[in-house]
This record gives sequence, C-alpha cells and structure tokens, in this order.
Amino acid sequence: MCEAPVLWFNRPSREAWMDVLADSLRSLRLKTEVYGRLELSAPWGIKLDLGHPGFFHAISRGSCWLEVEGQRLALAAGDWVFILGGAPHALRDAPRTRTRPLPELYAETGAQCGGVLRHGGGGPQTTLISFSFGFTGTWLNRLLEGLPRVLHVKGDGVGATRGVEALIQFVAAEMEAGRPGHELVATRLADVLFIHALRTHVEAFPAEKGGWLRALEDAQLGRVLQQLHDRPKHPWTVEAMAKLASMSRSTFAARFQKVIGESPLTYLTHWRMHTAMQLMAEGDASLTAIAESVGYDTDSAFGKAFKRHAGRTPGEYRRQLRQREG
Repeated sequence: MCEAPVLWFNRPSREAWMDVLADSLRSLRLKTEVYGRLELSAPWGIKLDLGHPGFFHAISRGSCWLEVEGQRLALAAGDWVFILGGAPHALRDAPRTRTRPLPELYAETGAQCGGVLRHGGGGPQTTLISFSFGFTGTWLNRLLEGLPRVLHVKGDGVGATRGVEALIQFVAAEMEAGRPGHELVATRLADVLFIHALRTHVEAFPAEKGGWLRALEDAQLGRVLQQLHDRPKHPWTVEAMAKLASMSRSTFAARFQKVIGESPLTYLTHWRMHTAMQLMAEGDASLTAIAESVGYDTDSAFGKAFKRHAGRTPGEYRRQLRQREG
C-alpha cells in the first residue's frame, strides 16, 4: 500500500492540563499513510484490516455505514470518525453490501497514493477522505489506553469541528487537483488532522473513566504530574510530591497507585527515561548532559536505570537510533 514518510486550584487549569498532554504529543513520531480521496458510487463496500494504530475517515459528500468492533454507525456528509487501536473495520453504502479490501481496489484501479480512487456500481455518490496513522512514543499509550476506540464527530459546522472540516476540504481539493507535491501537502495536513482528532477525542472523553486522564483532571494529582513533567531534574521524593498535593505521604502514595496504576517513583522514572530517549533522538547532547537533565548525578546511575527501563545501555540505544536514521 502507498505510504508517505514521516510527525491549581479546585481543578487544574485547562492550560496546565494541556501542558502535560502536550508533553506526550510532542514526543509523537507520526507516520501517515494517505489512502486518498475515495469517490464511491453505490453499491460499494471497503474493509481495512492493516494493523495501523489509528484511522481517520471523513465524509465530504453522501453517506455510508461504518462497522467496527460490533458497532454500526451511520455517517453523513460532514461527519468524521477517528478509530484507535488498529481495529479492523468496514465502510459501505448499505448494511448488507459486500466489502473488498481497500489495497485490492488500489491495485485493481491503478489509483495513486494521495490521489483519487473511483469505485462502485454507478449509483448515489459518496466521497471519503481516508488516512491511517502509525506512531512511536510509548508515553502516548497511557493516553490511548484510556480512550474509547471510536470517536464519531457529526459535522455541525460549529466549535472545534469547523477547523477540522476546513482542513478536510483543503485535503480533498489537493487530492483532486493533483498538482506537484500534493502527496506531501496531504501528508502534512493529515498530521494536523491527527492532532485535531486526538485533541477532540480527549476533550470529549469523561476523565473519570481513564486512569491517566483522570489524574490530569484531579486537582491534587494533576498538580503533581505537571511539576514532574516540568522538572524531571528535581530530586523528587514521595514526601515532596505528597506535600505538593497537600496530602499525607501514605494517602498520596495509595491514591497515586490506585488512579495511575503504578507508584509515584516508578512513574517519575518512566518519565525521566522517556525524556532521555527524546533528547537522544532530537539532538547531540552528551549522555552526561542528558543524565543530569533528567535527575541523575552520575553516568553510572543513569545507565543502570536506563538499562532496566529499555533493556539496553544509553550508548547502545543512541547507536541504534543513528543506524536507523542513517
């Protein structure tokens, strides 16, 4: 299939909440696969079972049915859906229409990545804009694990959806025109769409149902998480975190474990290692400087913690990064 290369208070303030979330999104290395603009005429049916972590489908004209994980959703013009977890799914003009794998249709029609694919029986028209997303960055898993697998946003043309709809129409126009570089333009816009969709997903999700999200929304735990993310170098102790949360040490530790699923110091270590990995991937700072920036006084202590976390030494990890990039 065609691929495009890589992208306090009674409650924490919205800015603080989003700052911690932004730390996860900033570390995201996104790889977008642009399926293109699908011009479909009834009867038609497509299925996707490609194992990608995320899918995005927008209906710019007509209507269709989506089936995913036992759900059946009716989609209309202006609607878009965001599917997480690589779930196999199908789109079709009517509930009983037979489906075919999308890669098979590309091969059959000779359609190009990021362009227009035309398929169907000549009946009523539906236009889809479709992408899939792959990404690295294990920290994002904390967010994804707490979210529902399917987000359906109706195209009401108000609020946050207006911006997404404008992007969708721009992507559709680029694919239709087919001008030089349109694949790259579509890929970059798809990256933006992913962030918009993920942000909408988070904002629509009741935080009380998810561990990490619930912690971000919690007045006391959210305050601590923000400070851990902002200051990984600080010599944190459970006592210091509990004081920041205005709780006793034992109460804080128990609550943190219950909501997030791990101890405060384990969480801190994971964040420090994640930050160190990002610094190795994004620059040429020495390992000593990176160790100091995430709270380790010696290379030896940093190396031992890193190897327990990643299964390899910092030097080995950096060499593997450079080999993949080179």
